[in-house]
Amino acid sequence: MGIFDIVKTIAGAVGLTQMPLEQATKNAPNAMGCYKIYYRGLKYVGKAEDGIRKRFVQYYNGTTAHYSSAKKIFEHRDDITVSWVVLSSAKECQETEARWITVVS
Repeated sequence: MGIFDIVKTIAGAVGLTQMPLEQATKNAPNAMGCYKIYYRGLKYVGKAEDGIRKRFVQYYNGTTAHYSSAKKIFEHRDDITVSWVVLSSAKECQETEARWITVVS
């Protein structure tokens, strides 16, 4: 592993990189955290206490399309990019999501 691979891994772990939703279904960690969804700019923030990759797979496959924002994510899934940050507790996820929502609003 070269220095650029290490930097890319660290940047991804702290949510500094974006990647297509489809790619994230394979590369995102199976850890809890918060994520941002981009479609022509930042559109949605959320938390994934059961695993970030699991949530991205749900969005991509449309298995969470029973509510309006998830339905829109599914409809535009091939044009969406995502970023995330891994967190260590449900409380930290809730606090981060709330902070990000405040910034987006």
